[in-house]
Amino acid sequence: MLTMMKNQLMIEQYEELLQASPNDIRLRLKDMQLIISGKDLKVCALTRDEILIEGTMEGFIFDHEA
Repeated sequence: MLTMMKNQLMIEQYEELLQASPNDIRLRLKDMQLIISGKDLKVCALTRDEILIEGTMEGFIFDHEA
């Protein structure tokens, strides 16, 4: 589940953080990868089941091939 607030994105039930940089964050979800692109992105909170991302989010790619 994705919950979007002003400049925050909460993602529940992700499986793995694959990559994090100020311009993109890549996560493994159950059956796909999620790529978040933007500016000044950062992981603010990380638990086993949830991840909170802050920054200016400009695009989302759901990659079912990954």
